[in-house]
Amino acid sequence: MNAAEFTEAIAEFTSKPAAQISMTDGLAQIGVDSVGIFEFLMKLEDRTGGGDVEVTGEVRTVQDLFDAVQDAADAVSA
Repeated sequence: MNAAEFTEAIAEFTSKPAAQISMTDGLAQIGVDSVGIFEFLMKLEDRTGGGDVEVTGEVRTVQDLFDAVQDAADAVSA
């Protein structure tokens, strides 16, 4: 999954269209709360191969969440 596909997917959980979402946007800034993150990650479970995405307090931006998803996918394929 590339960054463009990721922003398209996360846009479904926000009030913003994907074209208005930047990787540097804060999750709270685009309207994604902890429940939204959980729902989003459930949707992406197939893409990560069921890998556990670690979402810590340091996951604050779209880029942070993207990196966490990529790390989980990499761990499953390793």
